[in-house]
Amino acid sequence: MPSVLLPQRFLRPLFDIAGIRAREQASFAHEGASFPMMLRAGQALYGHILRRQPNIAQLAVVVGGGNNGGDGWIVAYLAAQDGIQVRVYDVANSPRKGDAKLAEEQAMGHPRIEVRSFHELEYDSAAVIVDALLGIGFQAPLSDMYEQVIGAVNQLSAQGAWVVSVDCPSGLDLHSGQATLAVQADLVVTFIGDKIGHYLQDGPVYCHEIVTENLQAVDLSEQPQAYFLEPAALDHFPPCQRRLNSHKGTYGHVTVIGGDHGFGGAAIMASEAAAKAGAGTVSLLTQETHLMAALVRNPNVMAVSAELADIRATLRGEQSVLVVGPGLGRSAWSKSVWQQCQSLSQPTVVDADGLYWLGLSSVQLDQLVLTPHPGEAARLLEKDVKEILQDLPRAASEIANRYQAVVILKGATSVVASPDGRLMIVGKPCPGLAKGGSGDVLSGMVGACLAFYQDAYEAAVMAAAWHNKAAQACSAKIGMVAMQPYQLLDYLE
Repeated sequence: MPSVLLPQRFLRPLFDIAGIRAREQASFAHEGASFPMMLRAGQALYGHILRRQPNIAQLAVVVGGGNNGGDGWIVAYLAAQDGIQVRVYDVANSPRKGDAKLAEEQAMGHPRIEVRSFHELEYDSAAVIVDALLGIGFQAPLSDMYEQVIGAVNQLSAQGAWVVSVDCPSGLDLHSGQATLAVQADLVVTFIGDKIGHYLQDGPVYCHEIVTENLQAVDLSEQPQAYFLEPAALDHFPPCQRRLNSHKGTYGHVTVIGGDHGFGGAAIMASEAAAKAGAGTVSLLTQETHLMAALVRNPNVMAVSAELADIRATLRGEQSVLVVGPGLGRSAWSKSVWQQCQSLSQPTVVDADGLYWLGLSSVQLDQLVLTPHPGEAARLLEKDVKEILQDLPRAASEIANRYQAVVILKGATSVVASPDGRLMIVGKPCPGLAKGGSGDVLSGMVGACLAFYQDAYEAAVMAAAWHNKAAQACSAKIGMVAMQPYQLLDYLE
């Protein structure tokens, strides 16, 4: 199910491997043969090479034993037919079968194709390398031989060679997006549909550009597993777009609740984030010892002591949205605060130690947005972190269904899931966010967006996307080591 707010042109459909296989098999049955699709794949790939490297004189092609290698053989043949000198590095450890064998037989014996041992790859001088080693079905671990070959490709890439991968960078698990070692691909030409693993965890690290070729595949009218939000969408959609005829009430009232002793900075950053992301009014309920720091930092934020206050009486239903958890802690005070928040009816963002208390609660809250990292997700689902990382979309969806909440599962890219089945991947890796406080800033931004948008899923998508976009800009200006999470708020427009 796509986004309601965002036009379809900004949403890239992503499929899991099972969905791709189903379309592939249906296409084979429709056409009565599978080799024509392999030919189209090779032709499409070769076309992209020529468009980006029009003056190519030499080509190195690394081929594995499967159909991915068959695509590579077709590229080798097409290039040789065009007068390009081709060196094929064959890494197959058994005779080829089916379409891959047909592709190999077509290319073998061509006077401009030289087949070499993969041991010689590291000495190749070609300006363009085709990675046709491992396909979309790869699962770890890599064998020593594949590690050697991928290492050689990456060494040549570091020396200036341009690398294009067939369907996916070899070594990348397209189910999880994990890789211990994979080909650094300047371009990935992926077939039939884009794969979700390209956008998770290590996927964006190895995929610098991705283009999709449909190959005239049969359309089974299957819903994509998820969508990827194209960064260009944010050029048209500010986090909380201002209207000419508006007032502070138009943009809602966000109250941040948290900041136990020693953790005041988290709640202060979250309240500042809510203000700078566009909330009309922002309140902060925190320990009394943090009030002066909060007011000096953000005089526009109404800071109130929650040390002795009855939170339910203090709020009185005036707030549009609550953000509970930044710096909340796990003390007796924290527990009391959480217990009072459970009886409130406002839409609520729960982060950090709020997620800890949520995991211990039997009460089901309404209108929730949860912002866990993988460790917190594991605790909410009573699973091991390793299991969470093996399937982030599934983990996000399970949390969404269990708590009837919109979920932002944070990572190098974030997975946003809704109980109604919507799933969005947003952002790209920004190491500058790998610091304490990044999640607190995000939770405040989610609060502001939730106060503005009618749909919690849309609010979560916009907040996560803008958090990442601003961090990218901040990192480029200040540096990923020096930047601090609160500084990204100055790059929201």
